[in-house]
Amino acid sequence: MKRRMKAALAFLMTLVLLTGCSGGASSANSESTASEAPQSSSTAQAEATGWKPEKDVTFIVGFDAGGTADIPARVVAKYMSDYSGVNVTVANIVGASGQVAARQVMEAEPDGYTLLHVPVGYYLQAALGNADFTYEDFTPVTMWCDSWVGLAISGDSPYNTYEEFIAAAKENPGEIRIGTVAGTLPQLALLALEKKEGVEFNKVDLGSNNKATELLGGRIDGYIDTIASYSQYVDSGDFKCLMAFAYDDTELPGYEGLPTAESLGYTDFDYLMQSFGMWMPADAPEEIVDYWAGIIEQCANDPKCQEELNALGYGARADTPEEYTEICKNTLEGTKVAVADIVG
Repeated sequence: MKRRMKAALAFLMTLVLLTGCSGGASSANSESTASEAPQSSSTAQAEATGWKPEKDVTFIVGFDAGGTADIPARVVAKYMSDYSGVNVTVANIVGASGQVAARQVMEAEPDGYTLLHVPVGYYLQAALGNADFTYEDFTPVTMWCDSWVGLAISGDSPYNTYEEFIAAAKENPGEIRIGTVAGTLPQLALLALEKKEGVEFNKVDLGSNNKATELLGGRIDGYIDTIASYSQYVDSGDFKCLMAFAYDDTELPGYEGLPTAESLGYTDFDYLMQSFGMWMPADAPEEIVDYWAGIIEQCANDPKCQEELNALGYGARADTPEEYTEICKNTLEGTKVAVADIVG
């Protein structure tokens, strides 16, 4: 993307990075479904080599409890506990936009007992030069949850479709107020929208202010963020969701029929996909990596896990370690290109 938006430079160079939220505390086991589902091939392969966890496992999340990163982590950790037979505890290690957590995992033993929740913010931080680590400093395991960002506007807005909203932005350049936070994925998504549609918004840097509260109070006209974070306001009619950065074949639970970025003509937006991944410390043995990838595969195939995630606006997911490593590579490269285009 070639971009000449000089105002964006001020946003991106601000060191207010990644407003992802997450949670801590041990996940209590629900009714186990492990005996009801077939064992994944990856797990069977790992167990055949002799490795299986024998004590509690820590799933480290780099953000505060109760947010859009923490909530699905707690759900999946519960099912990981069921299938592995040991307690998988979600622990919050907060600081430096998740970097404190990443550093702790980087320094841990690659013995299968320390797992890292990976938000897309890590790729953005690396692309901005605000983090000196990438997926290459860890062992990628798998993707375990799908999440999407989308455009939210007030329920009282006169615009009912994405096309109406864009038409209004073109007729009133710089007047529609869109809330954003510097150095975050939603900000990149907003800039991608401006570039693609040839529009300019009045970008309001919200800092640490709550986006939903700002929209409810009428201080902004809309914002882009994780759909799961504002789905309750869509359900209540306070907000409208006009589109999601997703592909046409994506199943967005509760948002069937919502226009996707692909359907609206966006291309090369993989770096805007907000799925959550899992890393382990570098040089983790292959059989351990395969084991945890297999456990996530079982969770993703469990109807109860799917139902719980879908009810919260997330999607269950699993990739092989090889597939996920390629995803990490492509996401980092795509984010670097996007950031370079915006700054340039």
